[in-house]
Amino acid sequence: MSLMTLVRNAISESHNEIEETAFSVAMMDGSMGKEDYARGLSQLRQIHFSLECAIRDSTIASPFFRGEMVRTATIDRDLHSLGLSRYSFTLLPQTTTIIDQITRWGITEQAALLGCLYVLEGSRMGSLVIAKPLAKTLGLAAGSVAGIEYHTEGGAQTPMRVRQLKEQLDQAQFDDATKDALKNGAVVFMRLLNALYAVLPVGSTEKPATAGKCPFSHGGSQAHNHLNNHSQLKSA
Repeated sequence: MSLMTLVRNAISESHNEIEETAFSVAMMDGSMGKEDYARGLSQLRQIHFSLECAIRDSTIASPFFRGEMVRTATIDRDLHSLGLSRYSFTLLPQTTTIIDQITRWGITEQAALLGCLYVLEGSRMGSLVIAKPLAKTLGLAAGSVAGIEYHTEGGAQTPMRVRQLKEQLDQAQFDDATKDALKNGAVVFMRLLNALYAVLPVGSTEKPATAGKCPFSHGGSQAHNHLNNHSQLKSA
């Protein structure tokens, strides 16, 4: 059995669970509010940012990372289109846990970052299904993708890109320890994402901060601080 088949099987239960969370269901059934969607998107933004930076610093993971896999700028555009920014919401503890884990992997077990990358790139297949009902839910004009580019960007190329990533990982000359670290990274990352999605509110009355202002001491700066600490530890 190929490495990526083993990984897919290992995360299949968590994948099913995340689809059943209230947040995932609300994106599909018309009950998702703009602010709730933006709150979830802002959490994903910080996760992507941390992972992208960790992968770029990784000799193991960076050869598999391509420019079209960068999602941070896309999410920033979406939040701007929704009249918000990454500073509009505080980081949830579950998001901080994910960022901390990515940071640790970047230092001690870099192959796990490839497990995270596989999960996020694979999720773009699901985005192809989410985009249309989500656009309707958010009240976007017909044909508009303003605010949902995270789900639509590169859509036509997504199946080929995901397939190529899986093939490259399967064909890589990884030893058994590296393969185990990659699979474990995907499993743990999916479990942590499930924990995050389980607490993302739907129908929340909490109002976001004004776009462009940073009302909290972490958020974007926290992810940067993690990466600065990472660099300092690597150079120590």
